[in-house]
Amino acid sequence: MIRYVAFLFLLCIISRANAQTLIDYVVAVVNEDAITRSELDSELGIAVIMGTRVTEAQTTAEKRAVLDAIINRKLVLQESKRLGIVVTERDARVTEKIDAIRRKYASNTAFQRALQQHGLEDEALKAQIYEQLIYEEFFRRIFFNAFNSAEIATLARSYYDLNSTEFIVLPTVTFNALFITIPKDTSEAEKQKAEDLTQQLYRRLQQGETFETVREMYETQLAMKLEILTLEVDTLLGTIVAELQNSERSGLLPVSEGYQILERVRNNPARQKTYAEVSEEIIDRIQQKKAETEFATWLAKRREEESWHILDDALGQESKTK
Repeated sequence: MIRYVAFLFLLCIISRANAQTLIDYVVAVVNEDAITRSELDSELGIAVIMGTRVTEAQTTAEKRAVLDAIINRKLVLQESKRLGIVVTERDARVTEKIDAIRRKYASNTAFQRALQQHGLEDEALKAQIYEQLIYEEFFRRIFFNAFNSAEIATLARSYYDLNSTEFIVLPTVTFNALFITIPKDTSEAEKQKAEDLTQQLYRRLQQGETFETVREMYETQLAMKLEILTLEVDTLLGTIVAELQNSERSGLLPVSEGYQILERVRNNPARQKTYAEVSEEIIDRIQQKKAETEFATWLAKRREEESWHILDDALGQESKTK
């Protein structure tokens, strides 16, 4: 039986200083689980924090879409609880997810500031992440792992045979890249010294010295980095290197930080990947697609069979002040 709650006031905080009243109320009910306006707002803020949305939803339609996603998650969580599905090493996995989000910010202070900006607390973020982990575990156990592996492998082989051109490696070029940094926050004399040393280094390369040799000779006098890179030939840097011959070196190429010198090692022509190289990728792709289709069917059926309701009047309201 659907529980229709017109307005259920869960929280009323009155500030004597400005006589403001903050009201939290139910916006939807899924079986016996209520979804509050604060929970919806937290979901919107967390989406921005995690980078899945640029801004919080503003229109009722946008909020309704996010609320639908919460309802779907509630249905999955309820079924997961019934089946006894849990996430092992809960705290460690939640912490790992939060650390990954935090690394997107310049510092922990910036991360905490972002949380405050969206009215979020650490516990709300942890709770949402754990629910998402349960959601993913349910999908993996009940749907992704439910298919016959031999059948999927047969489908994967057929897909490869019909779409082999999809698995062509584009031509690339492998090269040595020596990056030399010319300091900007020093005196003109120091900058000129770095320029002169760079010219000396380049002349040694022209005389046949190896990249490794000149790096060892000048690493205490110049800020430099030597890398072996492989890029597709249609990239800007790849195009420059592709025009060189093997072992040929470029000129002294100016870049924003200083200079770079390139030496082509080899050209890597386009090639067809073998089935063995891509079989795991294709199997995962087919399995994921089939699992998503089965899950969508299951979810649609649950929404038909279970008791849930969105309170449209409550959803259209904004937090009230008096």
